[in-house]
Amino acid sequence: MVASVIGAIVLIWSGVKANYEWDTQYGSLWSLSVKASTIEQKSEYIDKFVDALDKSGLQGTNDALMYYTPDNSFDSNIQALKSLQGRLHDISKMDETSFAYQTAIQQITAQEQDDNNQVIGVVEGSWWKVHHYYLWNDFIILGLIAGLILLGIAGGVMLAEDNY
Repeated sequence: MVASVIGAIVLIWSGVKANYEWDTQYGSLWSLSVKASTIEQKSEYIDKFVDALDKSGLQGTNDALMYYTPDNSFDSNIQALKSLQGRLHDISKMDETSFAYQTAIQQITAQEQDDNNQVIGVVEGSWWKVHHYYLWNDFIILGLIAGLILLGIAGGVMLAEDNY
């Protein structure tokens, strides 16, 4: 029973620590790029985000247990992110008062909030799979939780039998 409590504490602590690692190394840069209101700011944060991912060592990984596809590939999703990065650089050269610039801003914002959330999900999933495999997938986490619950129940039963 004590082992299940210690296991639960370790699992929770590991999850909090791993989430903090992702956020400080990568997630905050993406979040700030979405929040930024100018193309220059967005571009600066995207550049930092892409640079950090290029140095991450995650190339060749994916966010799947099996049945790897380009859609769950880290490399393919980075290419999609780099196309956004290039577009931001192109837009930054436009006249801010032009209709084309305003339209581009709206498209970039919509793309970041919709399509690129899936891109970031694959990139983040690849990171979790490489750095914290036991926390990467819901099925793995649920399996660990179920194991801890069974361990706690078995401990409680053994403790109850000892008291009789």
